[in-house]
Amino acid sequence: MIVFLSSSLMVFSQNTKNEIQVPKQFTDHKNMAKAIRNIGKQLKDHTIVGLGEGTHGTKEFNEIRSEISKQLIGKNDFKIIAFESAYGDASFLNEAVNSEVDLNMALKKYITSIWQTKEIYNLLTWIRDYNKNHKDKVIISGFDTDVLSNSAEILKKSFGLGEEYTAIANEIKLKAGSQDEMWEKQNDPSFKLDMKAVIKNGTEGFLLVKKVDSLYGKKMDQSSKLALYNLEQGFKIPYEASKKNYDVSRDLIMAEMIGKIQTTYNKKMILFAHNGHIALKPVLVDGMGGYIKEKYGKKYYALATSTSFGNYSATTDPRAVKSNKYTSYQLSNPLENSWEVKLGNHHYENYFVNFNESSEKIYGQAFKMRFVGYGPITPATEKFTITEPLKLNECFDGIVFIKQTNASEHLVN
Repeated sequence: MIVFLSSSLMVFSQNTKNEIQVPKQFTDHKNMAKAIRNIGKQLKDHTIVGLGEGTHGTKEFNEIRSEISKQLIGKNDFKIIAFESAYGDASFLNEAVNSEVDLNMALKKYITSIWQTKEIYNLLTWIRDYNKNHKDKVIISGFDTDVLSNSAEILKKSFGLGEEYTAIANEIKLKAGSQDEMWEKQNDPSFKLDMKAVIKNGTEGFLLVKKVDSLYGKKMDQSSKLALYNLEQGFKIPYEASKKNYDVSRDLIMAEMIGKIQTTYNKKMILFAHNGHIALKPVLVDGMGGYIKEKYGKKYYALATSTSFGNYSATTDPRAVKSNKYTSYQLSNPLENSWEVKLGNHHYENYFVNFNESSEKIYGQAFKMRFVGYGPITPATEKFTITEPLKLNECFDGIVFIKQTNASEHLVN
């Protein structure tokens, strides 16, 4: 019986190619550097690399993705890092990184609270130093549309286009501010969202943006064109809702924004987002990775991260904004016969595997998997964090598994 149990748990071979051991202790700098170099070799030839996370609040996920990013930037000519955060905000954060302002305060002002962590602060500090010493600088960007005001503010910086342009840009700023306000107020339990007002405001904003594009698009600088496109995408869902079209998803919009950023700069790109978004097919959400794959094919690589045990940080607010407060929670035990259990039975505790090169048949089997967003898992919400059985190698190109993890360290004032 003991022999039977032992063999049934050993679901991985001992000498699988394209597996890279990651040190148990991240402070083991020598072996960590070696692991990161080897992971980088697997990713270096792609145009866009999506670095996912199994929870929005895990320290080690941020740390290892930061180290992979440094390798891809320093050795493989990746020059854009884009976050699952608003485009306009990230544009101002990019300016802050290339200045001497306090990065702690800049993160709090210009990026969704999910990313306001010591891990991301350390990455941006590294990028600031890198940019000081390189002509071809790393660009910080964002591909979400949850906040539009700073994209509208970028439009207002376009000078020399005349009084009519200025008037329309000011009107767009008002529409963007109204949409942002309705988003953020949803964290107030007493607030009741008026969907008719959302649709009306968004439709008017969308039409104003299309007018600017028609009249002034060819005269605008690169930054303003991207901001204008972001505003168009941000107003698109309420605009389409006004026509009873509900098929435009957030993931599709984010994928289109990513494509626009990458082709505008014509540089290799790294994405920081949740596993559900970088995935090659819909998993709980629409899966922007699938849309990216349609355009870029094998030039897109989706790398997931996952864990079995530990703590994670989360907010009880229903909407992710810049001012959320975070608390550390303990992950519930993995479901029996889930991917968290299967991956945890590996002969390495922490490791990377490239599914595109692996001969392991288990990655093509279907098991349930845990996807945790920015909210805490409760008995009422747990069912929304567990996927239907999925084949890991159909959803991602590879994975970094860290068996025991900790909550992200959020910045304080």
